[in-house]
Amino acid sequence: MRTEHIAAVLLAAGTSSRFGEEDKLMATLRGKPMAAHVLETVASMAFAELVAVTRPIDDAPVLHRKLDRRGYSIIVNDRPQDGMSGSIVRAVRHVMPNRDVRGILICLADMPDVPQTHYNHICLAAEDIRSVVASTDGFSSSPPAFIGRKHFPELLALRGDQGARALLSHGLQIEAPAGILRDIDTPDDLATAG
Repeated sequence: MRTEHIAAVLLAAGTSSRFGEEDKLMATLRGKPMAAHVLETVASMAFAELVAVTRPIDDAPVLHRKLDRRGYSIIVNDRPQDGMSGSIVRAVRHVMPNRDVRGILICLADMPDVPQTHYNHICLAAEDIRSVVASTDGFSSSPPAFIGRKHFPELLALRGDQGARALLSHGLQIEAPAGILRDIDTPDDLATAG
């Protein structure tokens, strides 16, 4: 499916509890904030809409500015303790009224090494509004992932931090090049990613 029919959804509202006191998404990686790698890559593509779910502006002022400059619609998740599902539900509610959006591409702000080519592979593998296309490292399904509009009601019923994992496990799996699906959860992860 062409990206013009897809809303890119950047999930950036997590509490980063395993990272410590520092704001994980603003931690420097290869000369810029970690989240900037993802938000810039996604923003460089021709999506129907760019949506970011993030913490309140007082908790993430720099991230809000960067997202705003890149043209993201910013949705605040003021209950990050509800897990990834809460962010997905908020994003789906936001894009549902736009009937031109045939699905969403879920991207994680703490996965800085996913290249534009992989996002494109996921989108191109999506055939229609019934499609579910997940990334895989050969073992498990994960974002980045496309979920077609037909599954929006199922996404609205999500609870907890598992996100859409069950749905993704039944979708088409696109094998990712080694290492690109690494997410940064701890300072050690950041050190090895640099």
